[in-house]
Amino acid sequence: GTVMLIVCVNLSNLLLAKGPKRAREMAVRGALGASRFRMLRQLIVESVVLTFGGAAIGVATAVGATRLVATSTGLNIPMLRMVSVDGQALLFTLGLAIIAGLVMGIVPALHATQGGGATALNDLSRGSSAGKRSTRLREGLVVGEMAMACLLLVLGGLFLKSFRNVLDVELGFQPTNAVGWTLSTNREFETIEEMTTFFDQVVQRVEAVPGVELAGLIDALPLGRNRTWGTIRAPDAVYDDDELQSAFPHIVDHRYLAAMQIPLVAGRNFTPDDNRDGPDVVILNESAAKGVFQGQEAVGRTAGIIGRDWQVIGVVADVRHQSLEQTSGWQMYFPYSQIRDFQTLDMVVRSRLPVETLVAGVATALREIDSTMPTDEYQSLSAIVDRSVSPRRFILLLLSAFGGTALLLAALGIYGVLSYSVAERIPEIGIRMALGESGPQLRRRVVGKTMALAGTGVAIGAGLSLVGTRWIGALLYGVEPTDPFTFAGMAIILLVTSALAGYIPARRASKIDPTTAFRAV
Repeated sequence: GTVMLIVCVNLSNLLLAKGPKRAREMAVRGALGASRFRMLRQLIVESVVLTFGGAAIGVATAVGATRLVATSTGLNIPMLRMVSVDGQALLFTLGLAIIAGLVMGIVPALHATQGGGATALNDLSRGSSAGKRSTRLREGLVVGEMAMACLLLVLGGLFLKSFRNVLDVELGFQPTNAVGWTLSTNREFETIEEMTTFFDQVVQRVEAVPGVELAGLIDALPLGRNRTWGTIRAPDAVYDDDELQSAFPHIVDHRYLAAMQIPLVAGRNFTPDDNRDGPDVVILNESAAKGVFQGQEAVGRTAGIIGRDWQVIGVVADVRHQSLEQTSGWQMYFPYSQIRDFQTLDMVVRSRLPVETLVAGVATALREIDSTMPTDEYQSLSAIVDRSVSPRRFILLLLSAFGGTALLLAALGIYGVLSYSVAERIPEIGIRMALGESGPQLRRRVVGKTMALAGTGVAIGAGLSLVGTRWIGALLYGVEPTDPFTFAGMAIILLVTSALAGYIPARRASKIDPTTAFRAV
């Protein structure tokens, strides 16, 4: 919507620039008896026809761009491949073209048809107040589009900074050179020992594949499913009401933490001896260990979980298991040989082999163990991490496209207004140069006017951004909606772009020959 408004402003400026000629035409027609309604209708219809031409080009571009985005492998957005330009989109575009034609045509049309007859002809003489009003109106429109461009650029800058912050978070595991599989089998196991024996054989067979370094099992890989079992308590501790958190359980085999390269902070990892014949054991993440035991040593202590006492044998680093934006919370790892509260198992395989080669080898190994086991339910951990940031990347892509378009349109608006202003004031420029004003002085004056317009627009846009960004705070990560560095950076980009856009008309003005200028008087 903001980009469309900027486009309408630019086209309105274009029509206003043609205003003096059209105003003279309308004044003559008015003097000959044409009604103002009839003249308004003609001018607005011309504007709508102009927007229909632009809409046709836009639809053709949109069809190609939509196909490109829908087939992009870098944007893992649900249902994105089903997006297309259909009949509803075309009807919407038709309605938008009509609205845009009315919006951009109404002001120039009213301006061109004001007054009537001889009065209008007299008002439209060179240097009249009508010409000055037209100039002020065009400059006001430029200020408005600069403000809207500033708003879009600030939004894009905030999302860019937020996206970078998300990419920089500490995952707690190493996704590079790791692929995850979803394991399922039609076999039924009467005891937990039968189940663990079967899946241990699966992992051992996969680890025997040439090039495989490690493999491990978990009930759900990070950035996928998650659940909670209530909280964790130390039997001898007293907690405040806000101290306890819900804890997230992860059921793993003794190889998983090493296969994921999750750092062991204290204590030990699980071993094959941690089974139903031994004591119930658990590994906590750092956040849970610190919270449950209130900053004291956790290893060797007892924790109350789901109505049972578990011995804490180790502490590992926090893992971003739910999403990259959310902290890990309290996490607890149980050996799958002691608890059977899961529906499926995921397997992570670490290898430096190309993914295609690794998949072929693992698929063969799985079929050798169980011919009914699916072998195509896999995804690299890097792809899983990438998928979790795809919505942010998509928003950033859109805002970058809109912000860049708005910046270009605002620069064109500045350039157009100043170019027309220079052409309109050629006689004045000639007189000034004849009276001793130098080319550099003239350039500074024109660029100064540019910066005044741009500065006013940026100031208004910054105010709009301060209000507008409050609504997107929940979508940002690691950056405040009022981040001063983002606001300052976007303001500098706008001002520099405006200065460059204004320099070309300023340079052209400084090259005007006074003799030629006097002939235009």
